Amino acid sequence: MLFNLFGCGRRNQGQKPSKPETGGSCGENMTWEYDKKTKTLTITGSGEMVTTDRYMWSDYAIKNLVISEGVTSIADRAFYSNHALAGELKLPSTLKSIGEFAFYGCDHLTGALELPDGVETVGEYAFVRCTGFDAIRLSKSLRTIGDEAFEEMKGLKGGLVLPEGLESVGRCAFHECKGLRGDLILPDSLTAIGDYAFDQCGFDGSLRLSAGLTEIPFHCFSWCESLSGDLVIPPSVRVIGEFAFDGCTFNGTITLPEKLERIERYAFANCKNLSGALIIPDSVAFLGEAAFQRCESLTSLRLPAGLTLICEETFSGCKGMSGELSLPAGLLAIGDHAFTSTGFTGELTLPDSLLSVGKSSFSSCAGLTALSLPDSLAHIKEYAFYCCTGLQGSLTIPDSVSFVGPNAFCNCGISEVSFGSAVRSVGEGAFLGCAALASAGFTGPLTADYYGPEEKKPSFPESCRVSAAPGGASWRDAWTKTENGSAAGGADGGEAKDMPYFWTQELPERDFAGAGTYADVILRFEGDKLRVSVNGRPFDEQEFTADPNDYDNRIVHTEGTRCLNASFRDLRFRKGYNRDAQLIAELVFDDGTTEEVIFHTGSEESLFLDDGSAA
Repeated sequence: MLFNLFGCGRRNQGQKPSKPETGGSCGENMTWEYDKKTKTLTITGSGEMVTTDRYMWSDYAIKNLVISEGVTSIADRAFYSNHALAGELKLPSTLKSIGEFAFYGCDHLTGALELPDGVETVGEYAFVRCTGFDAIRLSKSLRTIGDEAFEEMKGLKGGLVLPEGLESVGRCAFHECKGLRGDLILPDSLTAIGDYAFDQCGFDGSLRLSAGLTEIPFHCFSWCESLSGDLVIPPSVRVIGEFAFDGCTFNGTITLPEKLERIERYAFANCKNLSGALIIPDSVAFLGEAAFQRCESLTSLRLPAGLTLICEETFSGCKGMSGELSLPAGLLAIGDHAFTSTGFTGELTLPDSLLSVGKSSFSSCAGLTALSLPDSLAHIKEYAFYCCTGLQGSLTIPDSVSFVGPNAFCNCGISEVSFGSAVRSVGEGAFLGCAALASAGFTGPLTADYYGPEEKKPSFPESCRVSAAPGGASWRDAWTKTENGSAAGGADGGEAKDMPYFWTQELPERDFAGAGTYADVILRFEGDKLRVSVNGRPFDEQEFTADPNDYDNRIVHTEGTRCLNASFRDLRFRKGYNRDAQLIAELVFDDGTTEEVIFHTGSEESLFLDDGSAA
């Protein structure tokens, strides 16, 4: 988004005449006259103002501006950035429109800005940075307010009355009008409102939204830090845009309409004083990243029955939410930090459809007392239940799970854990600090790779008795018998090659984690080396090549890289949802079968989403 596209005082061509004219025509039936002695500009006549110079009076030292009755418009850029134009602005009652940039940057105009009741249109940037005005009164006939029309009028004080009949308010129309006070009432005639329209305004009363709105756009009311009362979203609204109410201070309840479809990322983030129950209607199909992050005073949560994804940080820091958390039956993924530091209590039952529990998704949820994991689950990522100190009793990791990430259950109250047959990796510190944990048993044909007591950060506390799989064979033993037999990782990797800032710049120094059952596999590019690790341990290392100019294919090529009991040669790069960088590999297993696997940098739910940016 481009703020203040046109800087103050900027002229396209040095148009300032050496000897300014003192009069002439400015419309079919209109003339103007400038008195140098009194520095008075007088415009007389009738009809629309038409200027022959794009910045007609920008360089005139005007102490007094007289616009006669009969004039119906102020031309575009008529007084653009005229810092000498001073005093109160008196506009004729016959006026119907004010053009783009008409009084842009006229910062010495003072008093109240009063738009006559015949004005229907205020053009884009018309009064930007007119910081001398201390009040504003809008026309009763106003229909359209253009982009940035009143932006950064920082001297304004008192209230703002938007007239009934107003149809559209443009982008940044009142952005940073921090002195405005009182209630903000959007008339029901208003059907279109732009991004940042009231961002960082100072209203200290309540907000009433128009019944004609279908969308609350990007940053529309963000950081209006003095708004109070309840927040009621009208029944007409279908979409609440990104950052729409971020940082607002409503201290009442929130009501969402029954036909609402989407709540975009950060829509209500940092609304710390919103209170009461958060009831999200079943019509909502999407909750964006951090949509309710740090809404600390909300007390309970009801999720839509058909919701399939909970994005990263959606309810992170909602510490006032309590009671049992009921998750939708068809939920597929819980994103990173989704419920971090919430106050939910009792048993947490994850639905039978769930595939992924993200990083730190329930960390520091000390009120949870029991956990039931579904047979659909593929992995539990790092810190998922970290410091859930209330979790007690036995825990069963189902047969579907391949990876329990580092610190996943660190500092919990669990007394016993049983691992299903498919568990391949248990990360560093996964159950460290679980003082009550007496036993951990592996039931599969191979014991999972875990960090033992002799290692820096063991997976289990010293007092825990770990029972290996019958026969003593382990997944780690199987990995070391790969055809490369490399387990390299400790090699220096040579000097880093300079990489041009093309698509290849997305590769270096980032962890690309495997999706699904490959979550314990990490690809990392360092210099000219591709390093593969499994469960945090070095596994393979190969040189790679990538053509930064090949935007059609975007291939990372190796001569053959091992990944568990399979290998791949090429990785195809693409951008996924919400900045998620992805590499797609075709794994060829030792028995000749193949499988496509995605390695990516984002939260797991991003693999199920498309915001139109994927390429």
